[in-house]
Amino acid sequence: MGATTLTARLVRGFSSAQDRFATLAASVNLAPLGCRSIALACFAAVAAVSVAGGASAEAPKLAVTQMADTGSMPKAVTVSPDGKKLVVTNFGQWGKHNLWWYDPVTLKRIGETNFNPTVKKATEGGNAVESVFSPDSKVVYVSNFVENKLMVVDAETFAVVKSIDVGLRPKIVVLSQDGSKIVVANWDSFAATIYDTKDLKLLYKLKVNEHPRGMALTKDGKLYVAGFEGDDLDIYDGEGYTQHKKIKACKHVRHMVLSPDHKTLYLSCYYLGQLGVWDVATDKMKKLVQIGQEPKSSAVSDDGRYVFIANWGAGENTVSVVDTTDWKQRFVKIPKIDQPCGLALSPDQQKVWVTGWTSKTVHTIDLGPLGLKPTPPPPKPLPVSWESPLVLEKPAEAAK
Repeated sequence: MGATTLTARLVRGFSSAQDRFATLAASVNLAPLGCRSIALACFAAVAAVSVAGGASAEAPKLAVTQMADTGSMPKAVTVSPDGKKLVVTNFGQWGKHNLWWYDPVTLKRIGETNFNPTVKKATEGGNAVESVFSPDSKVVYVSNFVENKLMVVDAETFAVVKSIDVGLRPKIVVLSQDGSKIVVANWDSFAATIYDTKDLKLLYKLKVNEHPRGMALTKDGKLYVAGFEGDDLDIYDGEGYTQHKKIKACKHVRHMVLSPDHKTLYLSCYYLGQLGVWDVATDKMKKLVQIGQEPKSSAVSDDGRYVFIANWGAGENTVSVVDTTDWKQRFVKIPKIDQPCGLALSPDQQKVWVTGWTSKTVHTIDLGPLGLKPTPPPPKPLPVSWESPLVLEKPAEAAK
């Protein structure tokens, strides 16, 4: 199968902009706009009505400050938890140049990862889709779409140190908070597979909707998986993931991200250009906020106030910034980008990085004007001295 065919499969099921606006307009009174049908001439008017509830808030302007080249079809951008490395997955590169590594401060390229540099054909050797860093920033896990593998890459040497077979066409990968488990969404297997990160042994295989894409795993172990072709969420919970339910959310959930307290799940609702606000406790949709067209990857600030979403569609070339205190949003226009796709927020809350799928670029947005601060790490426990006057009785093992 050639690269063009595989790329086409990624966007299967996507509807045209005209179809999306036709669906949206079903709930909009077009008479005052002088529109008798959903023709191209009416698109601007319909869009204006649809975003009225989410008009741009009065807030400091955000500027794009850096741009760097990537490889072909940069899918995801991920920053290490320690903030020292930035990695871009080049989906259009096969066998070679799969990951490009950058200095997050200067955006200069510092290395690359090759899945299989000895391949002769341009359509062999595997390609990278999504990635996630281990909590200690030492390892990055990468889904290899063509070869149906999960790759383990050393973040110091940039070398592949291990790989395992997973399901068909793996996409999103997420880690448990302690890094002990990794979950893989297998696009063509209609399954999510869970592995122990110590030995990469398969723990669970969970049946989900067609073409699983977005995923989120709460700190309590509750797993959400969105099938891109429908509007349902598969929700697995309980010991051994024995509790399972399907609940309708929104059309074509592409990406999901949890709020810092894990009480809210934000959904990129691709079909109608909306941000879904999902209550984790009740598993109900609380709100739908109109944002840009065909929203993709997203991130939430450490204080939970802002949600950042890359808007892929129709030459928009923007990132939506939604303020969760009033649900107003603003667009950040990104010069020289085409089809914003991957998005990552720096641990210090000062930058957002965005990849451009067809422009083959990665861009930095300065978040300084928002005044965000990172959440401080929890304090380390103080050493215990059993000779302290506050200790009334020594435990048996300390008395020996």
